[in-house]
Amino acid sequence: MPSRPRPPGLVLPCPDAVNEAIRDLMDEPASAQRSERYARLLAVWRELAEEDGCRAA
Repeated sequence: MPSRPRPPGLVLPCPDAVNEAIRDLMDEPASAQRSERYARLLAVWRELAEEDGCRAA
């Protein structure tokens, strides 16, 4: 399935940066805001994995 087109000029971070952001986020207390940020980070991670041809298990 092709990935969604990105707005011109939008650059995705590298996968390592997304993983680090997720790890840092998990050190924060549980909250609705943390859950929202986690969902956004997972969406970015998924897009990166799809572009790289990876499939998450």
